[in-house]
Amino acid sequence: MTGSLFINPSAFEAGLQAAFTARSTTSEGQAAAFERFAQLRFPNRRVEGWKWSDFNAALRQLAAANDEAGEVAIAPSAFAALNPLEFCIVDGKIALPAVEMPEGLRYGIMDSVATIPELETHPIATLNVAMTRKALAIEVKEGTSFARPILIRHINTGAGFGFAQTMLRISAKARASIIETYEGDGAGLYSHLLHMVVRDGGDFTRTVLQETGPETIINAIAAVKMEAAARFAQTGLSTGGKLSRHEIHLHFWAPDSSATINSAALVSGARHSDFTSEVLHIAPACEARQLHKGVARDKARNVF
Repeated sequence: MTGSLFINPSAFEAGLQAAFTARSTTSEGQAAAFERFAQLRFPNRRVEGWKWSDFNAALRQLAAANDEAGEVAIAPSAFAALNPLEFCIVDGKIALPAVEMPEGLRYGIMDSVATIPELETHPIATLNVAMTRKALAIEVKEGTSFARPILIRHINTGAGFGFAQTMLRISAKARASIIETYEGDGAGLYSHLLHMVVRDGGDFTRTVLQETGPETIINAIAAVKMEAAARFAQTGLSTGGKLSRHEIHLHFWAPDSSATINSAALVSGARHSDFTSEVLHIAPACEARQLHKGVARDKARNVF
């Protein structure tokens, strides 16, 4: 990749391309994704669906520092008393639990996805596909009812950028719950892409809690495929950051499935919180219920 793919790139975009070009190995899919991002660019208020969450403006003055995570001391989680199976993703670097793998579960680190068709026109998802090197993969085996919560801690400490992916499979008639926390005082961009499927008769609960510093910029995307008679419930709570956007793209692919999506945002100062949902009913006889509430003080902004 020679020369700039961007027309009049910002310092952040130029830094992203420099980091991407400097990599020793890059797949064809990642190269194609980065070229798509260079055409799409970071979304601004003139882009439909992003009118109130202008990532281009938020990132314009930032420098794209090195995306390598250094050694960071990790404090115990507020959810430690629940005895969760804990995964940490620090500035995009994945740490697996230092315990024997529980029965009914499989997990590991795998190559990141080359593309997610339903998100190929999403600018930050496209950038995530280009920049993420490895993904966390978790599978709950068929018929397993995994009682312990699975905890994924996203810890953002840097001033540049971090990218991560999680691939999650809830097998047929399996049951599990995940808590995702977004932590840290990093002043850069953190992008996470969760790509998951809830198979026939599966039941999955996801809780998202964001408590980051006021300068953090986050785009977290959950792409969820629902199969027959599957159940999904999500609850999100955000105190915002410089700009935080939590998206769920929920697609019903088979009948008799249902989902509940709830969120609350409590923001103050100059913080910004955005919960965005897209629910696509491809199959009949499916139901989605949503409840979203927010409180904003001072100059803060709350978007749904």
